[in-house]
Amino acid sequence: MDDNKKKNEYSTGYNSAFDFPDFDSLSRTPKKEPVKPSPVKIDATPISQPAEKPQPKTEPKAESAEAQENPTAKKSKAFAPICIALIAAIIVCNIFTVIGFADAATPSNTSTAESDGYNEFSSITPKFKATTYPSGIQKKLARVYAANNDVVGWLYIPGTNVNTPVLQGKTNESYLRSNFYGTNTNYGQAYADCKGSRTALNKNTIIYGHNMPAGTHFYDVNRFEDIEWYKSHPTITYSTLSGTYTYLIYTAFYSTVRAKADNGYVFNYIEPNMSDSSFAGFIDQVNQRALYTTAVDLKATDRIITLSTCNHTYDTLCGQRVDSRLVVIGRLLRSGESTDVDTSKAKSNPDYRKPQVYYDYKGKTNPYKNAVQWRP
Repeated sequence: MDDNKKKNEYSTGYNSAFDFPDFDSLSRTPKKEPVKPSPVKIDATPISQPAEKPQPKTEPKAESAEAQENPTAKKSKAFAPICIALIAAIIVCNIFTVIGFADAATPSNTSTAESDGYNEFSSITPKFKATTYPSGIQKKLARVYAANNDVVGWLYIPGTNVNTPVLQGKTNESYLRSNFYGTNTNYGQAYADCKGSRTALNKNTIIYGHNMPAGTHFYDVNRFEDIEWYKSHPTITYSTLSGTYTYLIYTAFYSTVRAKADNGYVFNYIEPNMSDSSFAGFIDQVNQRALYTTAVDLKATDRIITLSTCNHTYDTLCGQRVDSRLVVIGRLLRSGESTDVDTSKAKSNPDYRKPQVYYDYKGKTNPYKNAVQWRP
């Protein structure tokens, strides 16, 4: 946790051939105006012709005017029609080019009788001819979607380094060790749980990312174990392909991922689809482990976003390697609710639930040893 506080500046790690746009600028993509060709000036001055030479009166026959012209003038006169024809052809080509560009830059008209499949991205379709955009896709995500059709959204936490496209593979291993372009790397890529919907918000939208010591990827997500970090960054913005949503951070907690660390139990916080009644039990499990409480409440009827990244705090607290995660829970903004959060009401919870290995290491009694083992 102390190490996290020291690192405030870092590289985004996205310096590649494809520049991911800054989230704040996504909705401000400038329109490209059709390029008008510069007018081509045609010199309409007649080609001068040399005066005829007077012929001696003794000549029996006068030569024709054509025969009397200077040879250079004859060549110029023959070349003039060709130049004019070429210039005219260039003008016509430019006109058709401008017309074609204007057509490509303007979304085609679509009758209201058509489905929600009106695609406002017809203007960029010519650039990515192999891309078929999902119905209703946001224009600000079109470029990243065209680059990788596994894109399902964009995650942004204001004031942090978390500003990244979110992918979804066929399995949760697809982007664990692969980047945006499918290249093998230990950094991986932020990705949504494979069990979740690609087009709609789940009850629990789960996104994974690596906590990289260089300060990239989900490094700043891991910093939410610090209540002061939370106070400075209390909201999450997540854009799906069809809409943008704000979440108010509810809390953060540690969770082990091996049953042997906690009496054979693993808290399954990565279930995307839960009934309201099941979700009530989920909330209870979160509250037991919460590192701090906030002014944000959470009800069984709410939807949440879950950010999960690797964490090593328990390695120190338990005196051994304990495979665990730092999890951040955000609650979807309710209709009419303000995004302003009174973070002064946040309070640390020193008695949060820990795994059995911690209590064994400290020689303490585990108050949760016989607690109900909730499952979705």
